[in-house]
Amino acid sequence: MDPGRLMRRAVLASALVLAATAALAGGRDLSFAIGKALFERAWVPAPSSTRANDGLGPVFNARACNACHRGLDRAPRREDGQGGFTHQGMVLKLSDARGQPDPAYGVQLQTAAIPGFAPEGRIAMSDAGPFPADLASGPLAPQTRAGLRAAPALRGLGLLAAVPEDEILSREDPEDRDGDGVSGRANRVVGPDGITRLGRFGLKASGATLAGQTGLAFATDLGLSTADHRALAGDCLSDACRAGPHGGTADEPEIRHDLVAMLADYLSRVPPPESAEGDPRGAALFAATGCAACHAPALRTPGGEVRAFTDLLLHDLGPQLDGGATEPGVLPSEWRTAPLWGLSRALKAGTGLLHDGRARGIAEAVALHGGEGDGARRRFRALSEADRATLLRYVEGL
Repeated sequence: MDPGRLMRRAVLASALVLAATAALAGGRDLSFAIGKALFERAWVPAPSSTRANDGLGPVFNARACNACHRGLDRAPRREDGQGGFTHQGMVLKLSDARGQPDPAYGVQLQTAAIPGFAPEGRIAMSDAGPFPADLASGPLAPQTRAGLRAAPALRGLGLLAAVPEDEILSREDPEDRDGDGVSGRANRVVGPDGITRLGRFGLKASGATLAGQTGLAFATDLGLSTADHRALAGDCLSDACRAGPHGGTADEPEIRHDLVAMLADYLSRVPPPESAEGDPRGAALFAATGCAACHAPALRTPGGEVRAFTDLLLHDLGPQLDGGATEPGVLPSEWRTAPLWGLSRALKAGTGLLHDGRARGIAEAVALHGGEGDGARRRFRALSEADRATLLRYVEGL
């Protein structure tokens, strides 16, 4: 083994010892402590004297997980007045209508770079919405579509992971046999191990496990390779990126599998956000308007009910919620039902709602629901002013 790799492992071992000491002193176990440290760690380009921290890029969106998921909460959509955004958690996804990546820029526009490299571009805004600007490798392919995404809140994910697959499938109705206009379907995802599982994480329900979702974020957001995403340049497809400095090899990724597992373990133990009990009249209106057909108030798990207000299924919400870019096997207008727990936190922080933060409040978000959400939208509009206010207060308190 070369001296550089030996030094890197020695530094990493020292870091693990320090984390273990801190974990014992604080009454937390080692996995949780290291996972939390990885979530907060700022990664640097390779090679560096802190070899356990290097491998960033060459192009990337953020240097640390908590740069996009500050406080484990949703990224706010706040524009900088110059056509961009003030928060790293706003990213631009790229794909054709079938979910295939752009041949030059991959699945996501990388807006930052290590020294000696140029970012792929920047996110700009126009009246028609966000678009990629100052592209370093020429225009996007003619078939490529762009779509803005806000980094989601990361609270309560362990409880969503605990929902049995049969509980999710019991709510699936792809042919709308009951005729209620709602035809949710599960996203069946084939993992690196060849096993098909139900997706439940991410806006398109394309993440079947927390570890898988975590590894994907390392690759696409930070340009760090993992056991399941071996490309040392992450999402960057250019020859310059491939030839750039890297903190790993084809045989030894920059982020080891056990470290991905510990970060996923940390996230799995972050508790869900607290919410008010809620007015029974508001809960009744939530069900009567059809909101609960997708935003199921509770899902069953072996440990009890999970009150996340989601069914974890994909629903087609119509042309107004066409997200531009998508993922394989999922329409651009299909979305996993967003969990509503923590909604009061998002509203208080003014993050904006929906996948891109465009809706400033509940009523505005409901107004954009078409497709399978059209019936609930129409019933919401038909409520008396008093009942509509009661329903909004109920949802705003979640």
